[in-house]
Amino acid sequence: MEFYFLLGARCLLITVFTVAVFTKRRSAARFAHFCTTVRNLTMFSERAAVRAAAFVLGCETAVAVLLLLPIHRIGFVLAAGLLSLFIAVVFRAVRGGVFAECGCFGGRSALLSYPLIVRNVLLLAFAVPGALLAPAGPPSLDPLPTGLALITGFLAAWTLIRYYDVLVGKLLRRLHPARPGTAVTTANTVGR
Repeated sequence: MEFYFLLGARCLLITVFTVAVFTKRRSAARFAHFCTTVRNLTMFSERAAVRAAAFVLGCETAVAVLLLLPIHRIGFVLAAGLLSLFIAVVFRAVRGGVFAECGCFGGRSALLSYPLIVRNVLLLAFAVPGALLAPAGPPSLDPLPTGLALITGFLAAWTLIRYYDVLVGKLLRRLHPARPGTAVTTANTVGR
């Protein structure tokens, strides 16, 4: 059972990091948007921010590739490290009052907020067990559980990418409804 959980976790993380890489690289404008986010968060010069953004993009690519290979434990470790870094950066930005978009998925970016930290913690909850429990060699595969694990991982990633920010926005509007005479915009609660 552990193997199938880890297989689903691999699929989830591969999908999330692959989408993150491709959406940032889809166009020069999307990569520039991500560079601007990095610059806002780090206060680096423009040149240093571009280098840092390229480094993050390279690490995200490495996670997706390493998780595909037999040495996938390294991919889990790198994913856990990146997600921990993202959590720390977002936490620092939120606590410091930095108003910026995360740039996580190129043009579709959530505002840096506590829900974004929760999303990264959820992803971290799949990376850490993989880093600790990934087997050294491939076990024999039973087709049905293997297929179910892969489908579950992919659907979990797709749902997280597509609907997490929408769900958070609806939840926040329900918990903190607008007072009469005030307007609540999606950008204030969701960032998309």
